[in-house]
Amino acid sequence: AAPVKQKKRAVTHVKAAALKEPTVALVAGPAEVTVSNLITRGQAGLKGEVIAHLFKGDTVTVLSQINLDKHAAGEPAQWAKIALPSTVHVWLNGKFINESSKVVSAKKLNLRAGPGENFSVVGILEKGAPVSELETKGDWKKIEAPTNAYAFVAAMYLKQEAAAPVATSAATPVEAAPAPAPTPMPVPEAQPIVTEPTN
Repeated sequence: AAPVKQKKRAVTHVKAAALKEPTVALVAGPAEVTVSNLITRGQAGLKGEVIAHLFKGDTVTVLSQINLDKHAAGEPAQWAKIALPSTVHVWLNGKFINESSKVVSAKKLNLRAGPGENFSVVGILEKGAPVSELETKGDWKKIEAPTNAYAFVAAMYLKQEAAAPVATSAATPVEAAPAPAPTPMPVPEAQPIVTEPTN
């Protein structure tokens, strides 16, 4: 019997769906999450590890907006750098913590999204900063996030209230033009009254 040749299947590559991303212009300040589940990441872009989830109606503080020059198809180009919500925790290398005083002993200490140097930097603590340890994994300690810790979210899923128009300085009074002098109306000359002589 002749060997049966198997047909090769055509390999089709599925292209990422084009993302219809509206142009966004965020400013520093509060913003509201507009989608039911928004992922916060350690870096601007889909390669950034997931740090936490935010939900529709949550309020975040925008620190700045980052527009990626190069991004993958189907990946947002506009990202918001936000203050890390207080409910999210960060990690640091415990070798740089003074165990007796529980303060940072290094000049500067990176805060990371997870317990290791392979996780994104999400903030910095200065020497002498106090830390509140929550958990330990080897040399790494999970702590409450300080106010300067940050994360990234796709900017198009945040909404900011339109800024109120800035009040301009008091309007300078405009000098009114003088009213035109009234035009004199011609007055008819008085006619003499002629009386008839009486007899």
